[in-house]
Amino acid sequence: MPETKPQKLAKAHRFQKRGFSYERIIRYFFASNAGLTILILVLIIAFLLREGLGFFPGYRRELEIYRVSGMEFVDISRKNLTSHEALVSLLNRAYHAQVNGKCQKELRRYEDAAAVFHAFTDETAPIKEMILANAESGAGSEGMIAALRTAFEKNKRAALAKLPESPSLTKAERQQLISSLAARTPETDEPPPLVTRLAEIYAAARAKAAEPVAGFRGVIDDYESAGMDLSGFVSETGESAVTTKEALAAADLVAKERTTLQAAASRARSSAEKERLNREVAAIEEERPDADAAMDTLLERRPDAVKLHDDLKAKATETWVKLPSSLGDADAERYLRTAKKAWPVFLDDLGKAPAEIAEWNSKAPVPLTAAVSSFLFGKNWITGGEWQDFYGILPLATGSLMIAIVALVIAIPFGLGAAIYTNQFARAREQTLIKPVIEFIQAIPSVVLGFIGILVFGNVLRELSRIEPLAWVPGFPIDERLNIFTAGCLLALMSIPTIFSLAEDALNNVPSAYSEASEALGASRVQTTFRVMIPAAFSGILAAVLLGLGRVIGETMVVLLVAGNRIKIPDFTEGLGAFFQPAHTLTGIIAQELGEVPFGSVHYRALFVVGIVLFGVVLIINATAHHFVHRATSKP
Repeated sequence: MPETKPQKLAKAHRFQKRGFSYERIIRYFFASNAGLTILILVLIIAFLLREGLGFFPGYRRELEIYRVSGMEFVDISRKNLTSHEALVSLLNRAYHAQVNGKCQKELRRYEDAAAVFHAFTDETAPIKEMILANAESGAGSEGMIAALRTAFEKNKRAALAKLPESPSLTKAERQQLISSLAARTPETDEPPPLVTRLAEIYAAARAKAAEPVAGFRGVIDDYESAGMDLSGFVSETGESAVTTKEALAAADLVAKERTTLQAAASRARSSAEKERLNREVAAIEEERPDADAAMDTLLERRPDAVKLHDDLKAKATETWVKLPSSLGDADAERYLRTAKKAWPVFLDDLGKAPAEIAEWNSKAPVPLTAAVSSFLFGKNWITGGEWQDFYGILPLATGSLMIAIVALVIAIPFGLGAAIYTNQFARAREQTLIKPVIEFIQAIPSVVLGFIGILVFGNVLRELSRIEPLAWVPGFPIDERLNIFTAGCLLALMSIPTIFSLAEDALNNVPSAYSEASEALGASRVQTTFRVMIPAAFSGILAAVLLGLGRVIGETMVVLLVAGNRIKIPDFTEGLGAFFQPAHTLTGIIAQELGEVPFGSVHYRALFVVGIVLFGVVLIINATAHHFVHRATSKP
């Protein structure tokens, strides 16, 4: 007999009496999901802290070995030698740019002809080498060599059909070059006559262009040779310091192994296991290298180091006076101007070096704060090198910040403009088109955008920068197609949907009474939008911008593919041109290096500390955005 309705209610009542109800079960289910999310966040933070905080003691020990081994002492001279080499490179670039600028026509004609010739030889080289190898060894039959020669002719025709353009050559010259290439046999080694003739013309034009700057060439050569003695000193003392460092590092590993075995022996449950571990501990001999003796030998070279710096400073001062006041070519003038701007700094460093060498103390302690400050404010991130590893995140943070600036400068106007138009001015049909299209951008994988940046946008931007009317733009022409600006543009495209959606929601949350009251007072739609709606939604709009910033800062794949991955603080003397230089980012360095570092090493832990910094930055940005969202939604 079926249950009556009162019977069902009674059962339900007994079910509720036991403390259960469908509502409570559903509430517990969603509460457990929220609790699980919080637990996962806590575990992530705990994991980051556990793996990362061990970095600073390890890095402090590395800096201590760096000092005790004498590498820090050698780096005083090594830094100045590097600056000397950089100035030599700038002067050489200025010289070659000046000479080549006077014979641009001859250089372009030779390069075009050589490009055609090299494209042909690259295509035909494999079969040509097979023919010559068989002919030389005599291993191939006549039939096989004949087949190879037939294949060579076929390959030659295919190569001639896809030769690159040569805009600097006349039609007759190009045809002459193609005819000479078509007549080549596998045994032909010398370049085509046109390539040889254009090379001779270019060499003669270059020699003529070099005559007015022969004195400049001599100054460069004299200045370059002045650093040879300091280079030899750095090489000799550096080898000694590296040997001492390796011995100290090996002794640390032995001590760590001994400590690990002692801890295992103290925890051993059986006497036999404990005895075995103690025997292994006794078998390990801790041999500490005699760093003091090596240091005494190194410090005996102090007078030599001081003299070498004084001599180089005198030569650098003499060279500074002899540098030309200006050069005719624009590129040459830019290199010369950069060298002159860096020269006083170099002279100042050379002047300070003797005092630094005299005051340097290998026994000075290395506090933990030195490791922290070196990480936070260090200008070098150098890992896996033969010299010394440094973990300074300043160049990475600078790259992330500059890319974020470019992205927001582009994304804010476009994202907010689209949100304001869609919410306030667009018709219903336009809204149904605009909103899905913009939000669809979020569905594009970041790696696809990275490919677009590498293969399309980067090349287009570089070619655009070489157009003569745009030469006034800072940083143009662009040397590197993968740079801060390219990455920032792609990240702007990725952050526009976030800014658009949240800003549009903020405008929707403004009570309709605001706009109705404004229009009732006679305000136009534009006045209502910019004087009423936007100020009322400002907190939500600011939150949208901050969340867009969080998206930009946390992005990995695009910056890893497109930013150029050069770990160096951009040259801000270029002004806005610094945004067209390559850079690396906090997210990119983690993705690039984490899979290759030894587990538990200082480098491994350094990447986790970078993750902690990144996590903290994004958390602060999101918390600030949440604050503004709360303010926007809590307003009456």
